[in-house]
Amino acid sequence: MKDGILRVWDINREKIIQSAATDSQICSLLWLPKTSELMTGQGLPGNQMKIWKYPMLINSSELYGKYFSHKGRVLHIALSPDQSRLFSVAADGIACLWKYHQSGES
Repeated sequence: MKDGILRVWDINREKIIQSAATDSQICSLLWLPKTSELMTGQGLPGNQMKIWKYPMLINSSELYGKYFSHKGRVLHIALSPDQSRLFSVAADGIACLWKYHQSGES
């Protein structure tokens, strides 16, 4: 993997609107509608999930558990219907349920 670039495209004009280097393999992608952010599930080197402010694609946070992080690529991420929890599944065979706090929430 040499790319590691998150790109947002205007598909009608076939042009890149914005891009950001993730320094990692992007394995999954999720739109967070309440905050208008993108979440990436990533592979090596960190096997983490990152949240990107849209449209500037500024990395606003990274998700790591206090006692646990994925040891393999994050292959799938999903948001609960009430948007209070995130679900991740990784190549390490582990599924995680995360409490989702929006920016500014305690």
